[in-house]
Amino acid sequence: MATLEARNLTKNFGSTRVLRQVNLDVSDGEFIVLLGPSGCGKSTLLNMIAGLESVDEGDIRIDDYVVNKVEPKDRNIAMVFQSYALYPAMTVRENIIFGLKQRKVSKEQTEKSLSHFSKMLQVDQLLDRKPAQLSGGQRQRVAMGRALVREPQIFLFDEPLSNLDAKLRVEMRREIKKLHEQLGTTMIYVTHDQIEAMSLATRIAVMNEGIIQQIGTPQEIYDKPNSVFVADFVGSPSINLVPGKLEKNCKGFNFVPDQQPDGFNIPINGYAFENSPQEGQPVILGLRPEHINLSNTFQDAHLDLELKPTLIELTGYEQNVTFDFQGHEVTGRLPRNAQAELGSPLSLSLDLSEISLFDKETSFRI
Repeated sequence: MATLEARNLTKNFGSTRVLRQVNLDVSDGEFIVLLGPSGCGKSTLLNMIAGLESVDEGDIRIDDYVVNKVEPKDRNIAMVFQSYALYPAMTVRENIIFGLKQRKVSKEQTEKSLSHFSKMLQVDQLLDRKPAQLSGGQRQRVAMGRALVREPQIFLFDEPLSNLDAKLRVEMRREIKKLHEQLGTTMIYVTHDQIEAMSLATRIAVMNEGIIQQIGTPQEIYDKPNSVFVADFVGSPSINLVPGKLEKNCKGFNFVPDQQPDGFNIPINGYAFENSPQEGQPVILGLRPEHINLSNTFQDAHLDLELKPTLIELTGYEQNVTFDFQGHEVTGRLPRNAQAELGSPLSLSLDLSEISLFDKETSFRI
């Protein structure tokens, strides 16, 4: 196990800046997920940690030792790729122990490691098969086994589940979670799938355009996103974002939506501002779908109103209902037995204790 520090990492591909002064601290035994859209730099950062990409500026430290110039094979890091990267002519056994043979590990220790990790990953009955004879999930288990037998200080995962079908992704996600709990090894995992990030990580680093936008526990990222980008990227269905402005009242502030009818506003007196708000300040109000529900649902500060459904999506255990709200579309997550009908007003409640407010100009939380 090991700690890892990235300090002011910058990476350019020609004239394109892929990473911009990235800083990341990973504690011993943590499971860090790098989450972001395609092209945000997360895989490049992972490859730099592995030594597969050079560092243009900054330092990477493993256990306080700078490894910028250290060869990948000497970093004591194991990586699991999206494409499995198995040798097709080798059996499962040969694929798993390949790294140990290269390092000239004793036959006794090799067999011991093979037996231990093949049973852990439930591939012990597949050792004599070739990769072509395996399912996608079995191939990914073999790829993980090849990484595990080396017992590295740090595991790196580069979107390892993206080639699997939905059901298998859930199963493999659970296996990786169990694996981390059993081994307690430092892990860094790249994905664009927010469900993977939320369910696996001890902390999530949300990336966009080569910058870490926010890093925190899954609950911190979800409950208190520090920007419109983070709020919108994390959560399914996406957070509702309504533009408007702040208006002072005798107790604090109201939120007044753009295109509002005369006199309509939302009292936000209980909101904990992180920066001093200003009268008339253009803002964006964020409210997650689960915080729009049927009337009498919320005990804390709330607003009751009637809205007309414009779209109803049944997921089985619930329904996501889209409403027209002051000229903007908002989605609520309602029970599956809620009597929602297109065009018929529905009595709803908005949980005002769970709102987020962002400055419209900077897009950061206020």
